[in-house]
Amino acid sequence: MQPTFLPWIGYFCMIAKVKYFVFLDNVQFEQRSWQSRNKIKLQEKEHFISLSHQKTSQKTLICDIKLSKDTKWKDKILKTFYHAYSKSDNFNLIFDLLKHNLNKHENLCELNISLIIAICKILEINTPLFRSSILDLSDLKRENLLVEICKKLDSNHYLSANGSKAYLDKKEAKELFKDNKISISYFDFIHPIYKQNLNKQRGGGFISYLSIVDFLCSVKEPKEEFKKIILK
Repeated sequence: MQPTFLPWIGYFCMIAKVKYFVFLDNVQFEQRSWQSRNKIKLQEKEHFISLSHQKTSQKTLICDIKLSKDTKWKDKILKTFYHAYSKSDNFNLIFDLLKHNLNKHENLCELNISLIIAICKILEINTPLFRSSILDLSDLKRENLLVEICKKLDSNHYLSANGSKAYLDKKEAKELFKDNKISISYFDFIHPIYKQNLNKQRGGGFISYLSIVDFLCSVKEPKEEFKKIILK
């Protein structure tokens, strides 16, 4: 999976379900994607918070993206987060985590991965995490890269996000996995419903597929609630 910015709860459930999890950090960066932005709930509506990065060429890899040196965008993220979740029980914990990492990292990928690792610790997810960029792999693309990662980690099964089904379901990809004795399954995840946003806002219904920070700030005991979700 690509290292996205404060990913949704399903991303973390997927990490918790597998034996090994690999960040695909040496694939091409995509502008205006989940790699650099995500959604939170503010005033009962979806609201984007976005990372600002330096200009890059079209073929730049995620691991090579530098964050903008201007700090105004960081202040904007923190201010928006404050207005959305300042009255939640876990606000200080998540706000400090976010502020610390925003101030620490100059590289987009390093920021995203550091945040994911920190949140895994909060949720007590102990799955070993790897980066494709340091697995000493050949310069491969898509299904060929995935097969090589599985072989490198001595794994005979690959759990894929549903978004990859379009190319993994093709005949060539199926045959490649079969020839290497690697099976594929897809992560079918039913989004949990929880008491959303403790800021006591009025009106509006539950909004799904927000950043994990919404879950962390909406439930009093995120670690315990997360365990219930992954056991279903």
